[in-house]
Amino acid sequence: MKTARLTFVLAALALSLSSVSAQLPEQSQPAKAGEAAGASEAAPAVVEGRARWTLKTGGSVYSTPVVAGGAVYFGSYDNHLYAAEAATGRELWRFRTGGRVFAAPAIDAGRVYFGSQDNRLYALDAATGRVLWKYKTPYSVNSAPSATTDSVFFACTDGNVYALDAATGKHRWSRTARSGTPTATELAGDLVLFGMGLGVQAVDARTGEEKWFYRTARGVTAAVVVAEGAAYFGSLDGHLHGVDAQTGAGRWKFKTEGGLPHSPAVADGRVYFGGIDGTLYAADASTGRELWRFAAEHGVTSAPAAAGNLIYFGSTRGLYGLDAASGRQRFWFPTERIVTSTPTPQGGLLYFGGWDGTLYAVQ
Repeated sequence: MKTARLTFVLAALALSLSSVSAQLPEQSQPAKAGEAAGASEAAPAVVEGRARWTLKTGGSVYSTPVVAGGAVYFGSYDNHLYAAEAATGRELWRFRTGGRVFAAPAIDAGRVYFGSQDNRLYALDAATGRVLWKYKTPYSVNSAPSATTDSVFFACTDGNVYALDAATGKHRWSRTARSGTPTATELAGDLVLFGMGLGVQAVDARTGEEKWFYRTARGVTAAVVVAEGAAYFGSLDGHLHGVDAQTGAGRWKFKTEGGLPHSPAVADGRVYFGGIDGTLYAADASTGRELWRFAAEHGVTSAPAAAGNLIYFGSTRGLYGLDAASGRQRFWFPTERIVTSTPTPQGGLLYFGGWDGTLYAVQ
């Protein structure tokens, strides 16, 4: 039963990776050749990044790292959550669970919250790694939680979203997703948003009562992103959807050539998103109008992240960096194996994990 639940969570990732070689164009130039910069403009030089430091673990690092208080926190398939010094990579502590740690942690008020495939959500002291409390669930916790000073919210592969007291771990409420396994939670004011088998649900953060539901033709497999009163999410139906975060009313949707298994990124009035067609897209966040697209030679295997005037995302061979305004490639960092960890920009460095079991800090 646990394996079946996990299969739903990982299906989009497997589909994305298996489709890369079949669907990608021969060239890695933008399909719309940088219209914002002018098609005749010479392509800028691509800078190859270098690692400031690396930290090796005993398993693949799918987890998106989180940087807080001078430390970087991340999970590994070797069953541990790690804390390392952000500037040097020196390990501060590690905490062993009874299962793989698949997703990113959440950090608030000196606590780090994370789920494990040992069917638990943990709260640790962020400075020491000491256990504060743990909450037992019927099945594994594969997605990132979200936290406030009072509450922590998370999805479980039993089909439910839970709310716990942040200080004690006491159960407050749970809500069953309308279909399938819910994604990681996202907060929008007093609402908790999550994707699932056929759309996105929004529930009251205090009670778990459903406030709105937005239907999609196929599953939403990654977390919703909220910015400037709007909620953005991709679906395996091949559309990126923009809806009102408080009401769920549709604003626009953008059609691609394949499913969208990753969360988008929103910055400076643009939304960036990638799909199993191996393309990274940019659209106007207000209207959904396409601004540019980039066909990545090595595919798109992670959610994108914005840092300054660049957009970064993982691929089967490394990390891309594109000009946010034009979509032209400006940066490349090669890796030995696939990168599905969303890069985290902080303090002039990019932190991300790889299937080679390494956490990278790259500049």
